[in-house]
Amino acid sequence: MLQETTNAPDRVLARADRHRRIGAADGSWETSAADILSGAGDDDQRLDLVAAAFYAFTALAEDDNEPVEVEEGWNSEWVAAEYEVGTFTTTVNDILLGARVDWIWDGRNFQQRGNYVLHASVVKPASSLLDLNPKFARTSAGFEAALTRLSENKPAVAITDAATAVQEFFRALGIEGGSISEQLNNAANEGVISQLDRKLLKPFIDWENGERSARGNAHQFRDDDVTKADAWLAIHVAAALIVRLSDEDPRDIERLHEKRAAERRQWALEEEARARAHEESNARKTTESAWGPPSPYDDEVPF
Repeated sequence: MLQETTNAPDRVLARADRHRRIGAADGSWETSAADILSGAGDDDQRLDLVAAAFYAFTALAEDDNEPVEVEEGWNSEWVAAEYEVGTFTTTVNDILLGARVDWIWDGRNFQQRGNYVLHASVVKPASSLLDLNPKFARTSAGFEAALTRLSENKPAVAITDAATAVQEFFRALGIEGGSISEQLNNAANEGVISQLDRKLLKPFIDWENGERSARGNAHQFRDDDVTKADAWLAIHVAAALIVRLSDEDPRDIERLHEKRAAERRQWALEEEARARAHEESNARKTTESAWGPPSPYDDEVPF
């Protein structure tokens, strides 16, 4: 991807090494930037290098006046260094979103998406809520698909998936209907939500429903007809509706999600310890079996 956004990728990697924070204290690195980007190292090292590459790329775009030697067939020539900052930023942020990495480059700083109010208060709690309860599996699949399609620069598909997630959420609550608007009315009639809630949510539901009809790919709209801003708005509205319909406080959702995650990590550690103890026990038994019990004739000379 570096080769597609700059004609001086080696300079970006070399400058990135100067911005890395995880590694040797003396500034030397056992694993090069190129190797880490190719899969070496752990997740923390890779994220650290991504941040360093952002800083390096934007800095070089501003101050790199040295020409670059490029090859054209059998010949080579010296040209000005080029850095497509906008394309690089958009592409890497999309990759991070697709991998559900909770960090983003805002043009100046590498920061957690949670620092963005809508992400922290709406998107993340909605994703956590759906992950916590198996009955929301289909809703979760639709919502996560919307984020994935957005990361793949397919905003029209993302809008369709976001609206589908809301529809599946209603179905998980036992509310059927031919459209999201119809499901909202049925939810009020069946007492799942109050009439006051119906009036409050109706404008958002109508917008989400209309956005899918007007811009979703289910109605033959191409991705180049729809912007990422359109898709993000659809996702934010869907997430807000899901959190509101769940009648849960976003902070409580996140606390429960963190608790469950901690429990899963503890369980994994305990499983690893049990497996290790089992292997050690088997190894001891194998060693004891190989030596066998002492024989009364072991010390006798056979001649």
